[in-house]
Amino acid sequence: TDEVFMNAQEAVGAHRDTQGIAQFETRFYCPNKHCGRNYKNKCSLTYHMNNECGINPKFKCQFCPKTSSRYSNLKRHMISVHKYIDNQSNIIETLMTEQN
Repeated sequence: TDEVFMNAQEAVGAHRDTQGIAQFETRFYCPNKHCGRNYKNKCSLTYHMNNECGINPKFKCQFCPKTSSRYSNLKRHMISVHKYIDNQSNIIETLMTEQN
């Protein structure tokens, strides 16, 4: 009916109006002028600054040159790219171990 259609149109308009708010939310920018990364959460920026920015990646793929500073990203890479599934202790070797 026309009433149902009008209610649906109104709901779509209201939803669209709320989507514009996200573009004005606070972002946290890395202070390193060569980095340019930014985050929605301050804790994500803090993690980036302490563990990623300007630091060599800690984790290395066993099958290709791919490296990552996050264990979870490399694990996802190995499963999706190499179709590799094994227990966690064998999935990733760390560059830190190689350096010692």
